Amino acid sequence: MGEIQRYFLIFLGAILVYNILLIRFIALCSYFGISSSMETSIGMSLAVVFVMMISSTLSWVLWNYVLVPFGVGEFLYIPVFILVIAAFVQLEEMFIRKTAPTLYRAMGIYLPLITTNCAVLAAATEVAKPGFLKMSITYNYTLPEAWVYTFGVALGYCVALILFAAIREKVDFAPVAKPLKGYPIAFITSALMSLAFTGFAGLLGL
Repeated sequence: MGEIQRYFLIFLGAILVYNILLIRFIALCSYFGISSSMETSIGMSLAVVFVMMISSTLSWVLWNYVLVPFGVGEFLYIPVFILVIAAFVQLEEMFIRKTAPTLYRAMGIYLPLITTNCAVLAAATEVAKPGFLKMSITYNYTLPEAWVYTFGVALGYCVALILFAAIREKVDFAPVAKPLKGYPIAFITSALMSLAFTGFAGLLGL
């Protein structure tokens, strides 16, 4: 397998075949909580891309050059990765509050909750200590492969969240039976989206 082909397969697998929301069902709290508005969904998506890229890069560096050489990786990787994620979420929260107060108020509690967003921790763990998400491609990512993989996961999160928000905004005006209004129809819609994404299974051998 050529290098470009490997990068392409890693990206394709991360964004579509193993979509972190609709196939792996990780970070569903933010998925349902923030998707009632298109504006907040886009804001959350951009925030997650930023935090995920930085935290995964730092986690890869810390795992390969600090935790493993000192023999403490297996014991400390989760608290260290969470500390990295929390630090960048705080930085991002201060930046958005200063530059986009309307978006900051719209995102409400969900912005600091990026700290506990399972998708961010899962991506950071996967690039450093592969195996959790079980992609059918050889592991032990180099740093460029980790960037490609993380960007794919982040874009997959954005695509699923924004599509879901767009559908929910339309569904709000649809003639839905009263018992199904709100979260029941949201869960049904999400299940149909997940079913659609399973159609990518096996794409190019992934």
